[in-house]
Order: sequence, then C-alpha cells, then structure tokens
Amino acid sequence: MEINDLKNESQLLIERLTKENELKTKWLSLIAHDFKGMFYNINFLLNALEDKMISQEQFQCMLPELKQISEKNLKTLESTFAWINQQTDSLELQREDVLIYQLLLDLKEHLNQSIQQKNLVLKYSGDEHITLSSDKLLLSFILKHTIENAIKYSNKNGIINFTTRLENDAVCIEIQDNGIGMTNNVLNNIFTLNGSPFKGTMDEKGAGLSLIVVKDFVEVLGGNMEILSKPNEGTTVKFLFKTNL
Repeated sequence: MEINDLKNESQLLIERLTKENELKTKWLSLIAHDFKGMFYNINFLLNALEDKMISQEQFQCMLPELKQISEKNLKTLESTFAWINQQTDSLELQREDVLIYQLLLDLKEHLNQSIQQKNLVLKYSGDEHITLSSDKLLLSFILKHTIENAIKYSNKNGIINFTTRLENDAVCIEIQDNGIGMTNNVLNNIFTLNGSPFKGTMDEKGAGLSLIVVKDFVEVLGGNMEILSKPNEGTTVKFLFKTNL
C-alpha cells in the first residue's frame, strides 16, 4: 500500500471513529437529561413530604407509581450501558428479529403515564406479524423518542397513529399525530441545534437533541427518515428500513 493510500485510509478511520464517539456522547447526554427529570420529580416529592405539603398517606399512594417508573428507567439504563460496553473500536450492531407490534406495546407501557396525562390514543395499524432484523435497543430508542415527541406536541384527547407496512424490500414505520405541527422554518432546522427547544402543549420541556440522535441512529441502522408537518394539522415521521441488509 502506498503512503498516500495509507494516509487516506487512516484519515477515514479517524473521521469514522470521531463521528461514532460524538454519537455516543450525544446519546449519553440525552439519557442524562431524561434521568435528571426523573430525579427532579422524586426530589420534589421528598421535599413536599418533608415540608408537609403532602401527607404521609398521599406519599404512600404515590410510591407504587414511583417504584414502577424507577424500575423502567433503571432497566433502560442497564440495557444502554450493556450495549455501550459491547462496543469496541466501532459501533457493532446486535441484530435480531424484532416484532414491531410487540415493541410498540412495550413502548406504550413505558410511556403510559404521559399518554394518560393528555388522554391520548396510541393506535396501531398494519400487520401485527411484521418483523425487522435490527438492533433492538437502537430501534427502540428511535421509536420511543419519536413517540415522545408526538405526545409532547399533541393536544389533549388527540390520536397518535403508529403504522407498519412493507414497501418493496423495506419495512415502513410511520408515526403520525394531529397536534400543533411545525412551520417550514422549524422543519428546516429540526436536525440542528439552531434555536431553543420548543415547549409542548402542556409546557413539556425537551433536550433539543432527541431527533438529532434519532436521525443518527436511523442512519447507523441503514434506514431513511422523513418528516412532514403543517401548523395546526400535525406531524408525520416516516422511517424506511431495508429488509435485505
């Protein structure tokens, strides 16, 4: 191998590793943000109990829900770091056959509190037997944060449609809400850090980073992502993942 070829190959390797490390850093930042919110809520309740803003009986009634939320988040954290520890010099996908419908049921249970707060309906359409050979943890991350965004920008009593279908040699997944939607200006900057994160319809705050990481992971899985949106009409996020990778 000539010296110039060796230099070019080394440069490409450095660029790839740098990009992958940046992706891991963004992912960990997003997870840290999620857990910060959870511990803030726990700390708020403990302070409320200490200051006698809530009674011992009220606090006891909240404990089962707090325990359930903590267990779910702990499981997510353990799965995430187990995946990261499996990585060496580069990202290595842990592919398996994922049943999309079952994955949605798991995510629906995880996000149940947020869904109930707005009295939303998360509806599945399509063949319940469609599977996709993919990295389950990454795919779950992609769909979870996309659904979270749909919840965040949905109005109360709204519907979120989750559709799965086959398109030629690909699995198509669409997540559609009928919420507040986005202007073209917002849509054009959706995968950048330009501007502050927007609040949801119940003043929910976000890290402003989730869709950026989602798009990165979609590309890692060899997929494509498209977002369509209109103000006051809602947003549709479409994913295409090839089945013959």
